[in-house]
Amino acid sequence: MKKKVLDYILIILLSFYLSISLTWHNFNIIKFIIIFSISFILFYLVWLKLIIKPSNKKLKKWEYIIYSLIIIIPFLIAFLSYYPGYASKDTLDIWNEVQSNVYSNWHPLIYTLLFYKLPSLIYNNIVSSTIMQLIVIYIILLYLCYFLRKYFLDFKWTTIVLLLTVLNPIFIRYSVVLWKDIPYSYFILLLTLLVIEITITKGSWLDNIGHKIIFIISSLAILLFRHNGIIPFILIFIFLIIYYSKYRKFLGITLIVILLSNYLLTGPVYNYFNIGKNGGKSEMVGLILGQISYYYNNDIEFSEKEKVILNDLAPLEYWNKYYNPKNFNKIKWQNSNINQEIDKHFTEIILMWKYKSIHNFDSFVISYLNMTSPIWEINKDLEGINHKVTVHETSITKKGNMEDLSLNTYKLLVKYNNFKVLRVFFISFGEGLFIIIFSLFISFSRTKLNVRKWLPYILVLSNTLVIMLLITGEEYRFVYSQIICAIPLLIYGISSYVKEENEDNETLKIYNKIFKEKTNNTVIQFIRYLFVGGIAAVVNIGMLYVFTELFKIYYIISNIMSFILGLIVNYVLSKKLVFQEETSISKKKEFMIYGIIGVIGLGIDTLMVWLISKKMYYMISKIISTIIVFVWNFGARKVLYKVLEKC
Repeated sequence: MKKKVLDYILIILLSFYLSISLTWHNFNIIKFIIIFSISFILFYLVWLKLIIKPSNKKLKKWEYIIYSLIIIIPFLIAFLSYYPGYASKDTLDIWNEVQSNVYSNWHPLIYTLLFYKLPSLIYNNIVSSTIMQLIVIYIILLYLCYFLRKYFLDFKWTTIVLLLTVLNPIFIRYSVVLWKDIPYSYFILLLTLLVIEITITKGSWLDNIGHKIIFIISSLAILLFRHNGIIPFILIFIFLIIYYSKYRKFLGITLIVILLSNYLLTGPVYNYFNIGKNGGKSEMVGLILGQISYYYNNDIEFSEKEKVILNDLAPLEYWNKYYNPKNFNKIKWQNSNINQEIDKHFTEIILMWKYKSIHNFDSFVISYLNMTSPIWEINKDLEGINHKVTVHETSITKKGNMEDLSLNTYKLLVKYNNFKVLRVFFISFGEGLFIIIFSLFISFSRTKLNVRKWLPYILVLSNTLVIMLLITGEEYRFVYSQIICAIPLLIYGISSYVKEENEDNETLKIYNKIFKEKTNNTVIQFIRYLFVGGIAAVVNIGMLYVFTELFKIYYIISNIMSFILGLIVNYVLSKKLVFQEETSISKKKEFMIYGIIGVIGLGIDTLMVWLISKKMYYMISKIISTIIVFVWNFGARKVLYKVLEKC
């Protein structure tokens, strides 16, 4: 089947993501081009060969036994390696709250009560919390097997998927890490599976009362186990309400009741029991302070007043001594009063960051990519997996009698250089995100504007986006959901691709009307022009940066050159997608129209870039001028056509 232009665009974007992710910290243009070329060829071939056959068979009892054994054996390895559990400072804080019955909401209270207080009533030892976490993970993984067998795979392939999940050294270690992020990530996986079931059944899965209860419990876990879980929680409910009108009453009432209950719990109830609130503003500006530390260490000028503010947060010498381009925590930990200082200087910090970022846009981009790279960089090992854990001397957590089996599993994979590719596949968090994006692109390439088919990606990607806006350092655990959701979403994406080949739905008709059929409707033309203008703008702005920064051409000359390239792209795509209506205008007049619009647009663009660049970074001025010229191009094109047709 002939490939569509959209498919090529998606493959190019995907190849670019993979290439930049693998080469970011040791960037070399030759290496980048080679990886990009190989990636493009491989993805193109994969695009033609995607096949998946649903099973639609119920699990037999012996299958549950096999799956249970596959899950339990890695659990035993982890449990014996880290008995009674892997504890961090956060873990000890929660355990002390449970023992003293003096609680705060720094670590969500509901999580504390379910995973620490409740198990401690049965056996007052931290090992009870470890067992509780393992039970929850076991139940969710068993449900994953049921889900795969019911909708997608046979026994053999379901077993392979499960083995790929549990034999991952990250899984073995994190299964006994007593952080709230672990059960939170598994409930993201569970709710993702439920949303896929809702999508596949077009909502009818919610007709069952038991299914509704599972859905509500999973949603509550997303909301209550992490403070930032409220954003994925609200987003998934909003989209489900929009796309499943039959169940709007149930979904709407559930959303309102849960949000109201959460407000009452964290407000009046917490106040009544004197439960402390969560941690102020320090978690909100981790990324911002990380970028400021980059500016401070890369010869960007700071005023004396700004230096005083930085010194209040941490002594100025620490901003150099403990600077890490990917981790602000090393500076943060040097001052025990930094949270109070952040609250005190919050507005000044935001204004300082805003001013420095606008006037140093290239530093803003580089520092942001550095801070967030642990999330998306594929060629990156797991945090702390290549050295012995040092927190086991605490009073409640001690080293198990057995050798560190999970660490040895990792060493077995990376002992020789020949295992480097295998290491990347198993260890990288960015690899999980890459697979999810790959799956989304597969689905998008066939489902077009059918947003309903994209709903299963909302939870994990929105959680990733939130962390990328709040990250303080190399906090991989925040996006553990990327790893465990990757393969199920890939299977779903491939299935969507295959099923859409012969699916004639209403969304496809809408897509054809908006993007394919010839039209003189101004609204539809404007929608198409947004797409065309966006591509042209990327070419325009991107080439301006290349000409100016790489080829060292004066930015005004670069702007003219890049504008002309963008105009050519705009003209070609506009003729094919936007202004397709029949007209009496001759080719000579049509060329004259584009010539007039182009010359005036170039004048506006150059003038705006020149004027605005006096006040701010030239790339910012280019973005502003591009938006103005975009409106001019579309409006002038419509008006001039009508005028010339009457002549």
